[in-house]
Amino acid sequence: MKKARLYIIAFAIHSPAYALEFVPGDYEMLPPDKSIALTYFQSTRSHAMFSDNRRVFGDNKFRSQATLVRYIYGYRPVPFLSIEPQLIIPWVKANTLADATPLGDTSGIGDIILGLPFKFRLTTDHADIFSLAPYLYAPTGHYQSDQAVNSGANAWRYLLQAAYVHHFSEQWSLDTGADVSWVSTNHRYGVSHDNQTQTPKYEYQLYLRYNLDPATQLGFGGGWIKGAGDVVNHQSLNDKLDTRYLRLSAAHFFTAAFQAELSLGRDLSVEQGFKQDNFLSVRLGYLF
Repeated sequence: MKKARLYIIAFAIHSPAYALEFVPGDYEMLPPDKSIALTYFQSTRSHAMFSDNRRVFGDNKFRSQATLVRYIYGYRPVPFLSIEPQLIIPWVKANTLADATPLGDTSGIGDIILGLPFKFRLTTDHADIFSLAPYLYAPTGHYQSDQAVNSGANAWRYLLQAAYVHHFSEQWSLDTGADVSWVSTNHRYGVSHDNQTQTPKYEYQLYLRYNLDPATQLGFGGGWIKGAGDVVNHQSLNDKLDTRYLRLSAAHFFTAAFQAELSLGRDLSVEQGFKQDNFLSVRLGYLF
């Protein structure tokens, strides 16, 4: 009985690649006809699980590590528009510990993501940026129907993200974005291979960015995730997400082509699933 209850709560567990977080500065335009190769190293730790905004009794721990490789190309058909096709390939390792051990572990490739952001430079005083970006998650990730923790979702996900970058001055900017995503039906859910889908998932992000100099920037902000309630065989599980999180970031170009970025954070509140006590992301990028 305890395992079944944990399994229901753990529907909120997902690959780190499922959330399409950006860091301050991500929606600035790439130089024309340039590419950037990015590698992310991410780690999370959780020591508590929540259901309906209440902490689940017991010592429920969760650990995850992810490595993501991302390629972006900047195509500039006209001076005010940058079209930036991109590919993201994640590898995920996740472990449940202590009382959460029955949920299982996973290790393997995650769902590959294809994106096509359109970035528009506006005729404002400091050349603000507006972006509209569709993304497609392909069900390429490792998936086992008899466990709650998986690297892949065994379903297609369609995500649309809109972002706006307001430049107050050369030093200060406000980066904000919102996205909504939908998933196809997973026809191999659980040991009985039930049909599972989700209600739309929403995410809002807001970051204040400060440029110390042309090569160094600092960021502070966070986000809010809502929705993504599971529906199995047309029956709602009443497990919609409602998560608020905090992020701090710093990025520096060590050369004209090589950048390193560090992000730290944690969840502030969680309605459903594991609450992140700490989040760490190191990103290395090379512009060519």
